[in-house]
Amino acid sequence: MAEQNFVKYEYYKHKNFNFYEFSSYRLKNGKLVTYEDINGLPGKLRFTNPVVLLDMSNEGHVIIDNFLKESPFVLSGEWSRLDIAEQERVKTKSTLDSARAIIEAAKMSDKDVVDYATLSGYNLNSDLDVLRAKIIEVAQSSPDAFMDKQFDPEKDLRVFIIQAVKAKKLNLKNNTYFYGKEAIGTNEEQVLVWLKDHKDILAILKNEIRGDKLPKKKTKS
Repeated sequence: MAEQNFVKYEYYKHKNFNFYEFSSYRLKNGKLVTYEDINGLPGKLRFTNPVVLLDMSNEGHVIIDNFLKESPFVLSGEWSRLDIAEQERVKTKSTLDSARAIIEAAKMSDKDVVDYATLSGYNLNSDLDVLRAKIIEVAQSSPDAFMDKQFDPEKDLRVFIIQAVKAKKLNLKNNTYFYGKEAIGTNEEQVLVWLKDHKDILAILKNEIRGDKLPKKKTKS
């Protein structure tokens, strides 16, 4: 069954609506836009209802939509335009994206949970179940942001930078990162590059801070 595609136009104020007649208008480039019907004849476009539903499978309705959608009456908000089919597609995509993100969040390992919590600034003293629940909430409300952070190819290094600063193996002063007295970057991206270029130092630092314990799992009483 073919998908029905409707566009809804609605006047900002319904009360005491009688009719509304649309006139010609000029685009920003100065071109005059005049309504012409399906036969190419210029005429008046009048709505007698504050809500108008246009069927995009109807050629005449497509002509009306093309005339209206760039008009100052719509751009100013006097009339609103809603592509119902597009709205449904966006809603469907959002629902599916949230579902996929929630599935990914639910199957995260304990290490994944701790790493994500570290990147997000969560309290690592919280139970893993609490952290996981927070992450699932993010996955539901902001699936794109969750997926970007969870599958960031530099995630491990970003977590390491936070751990290294916390362990005072790297220092952050006045928005500049230091290794000893050497400035290695004014932002995380520059520090990532420096660490990749100094793999020997990275290996030493990782070894020095290795052994941090994961938050304890919540035990049932």
